[in-house]
Amino acid sequence: MQRKKIAVIGIGSFGKLFVQYLFDDGHEVIAIDKDPAIIDSIKDSVTIAVALDATDEHALRSQGIADVDYAVIALADDFETSIICADSLKKCGVKNIYARYQTPLQMKVLELLGIKDLFNPEERAARSMAETLSFSGMRSSFLLSDEYSVVEVTVPKRYISKTIAEADLRHKYNINVITVKRPITNKEAKRASDSKGERILGIPHGNTVLHEDDVVVLFGSQTDLSKFLET
Repeated sequence: MQRKKIAVIGIGSFGKLFVQYLFDDGHEVIAIDKDPAIIDSIKDSVTIAVALDATDEHALRSQGIADVDYAVIALADDFETSIICADSLKKCGVKNIYARYQTPLQMKVLELLGIKDLFNPEERAARSMAETLSFSGMRSSFLLSDEYSVVEVTVPKRYISKTIAEADLRHKYNINVITVKRPITNKEAKRASDSKGERILGIPHGNTVLHEDDVVVLFGSQTDLSKFLET
């Protein structure tokens, strides 16, 4: 994985988790928020934590914002600030800007400003949760876009003891099997809660046999995945 320089502006509940994950993954993370108390609380979880007004173009430039690979506007409750910040980032020469929105109107306004990479974590989480509860056997889902998803599904009974080639999901449903998670038991574990786990089989071959309780990780369009899950 290539180490990237990423600025995250707006450190709320989402922003705190986001910068932590980025930092844990080895990226250079610049956390920006106007509240000194918030900045102080996360200074050990990022590369640089700085309290400043994200609408101040000169203040942003002082942090070398033009050199970042990505700038993420994670503000949730102050859309006016998000707009001004987005404009300031563009003036600073930041090429890759991601911006958070909460309503369709906010999305349209950001698009008019030329911000193409937009996200709504609440909407994605809600849709993912709804899908997980809607389909029997689904363990989790991750929305890659409005059209495509990655889902984890317990192997349906009709495919138990069949190979991936025999299941033929690619041709029947136009979905791809990314990998298979297989339950394992650690007999040396001291606690019962630690005795069960999962082994990822890597990129599966056509002759991989699907076992009961296996979890298949699938990629496809929302439409094609729904057809498979509803069958």
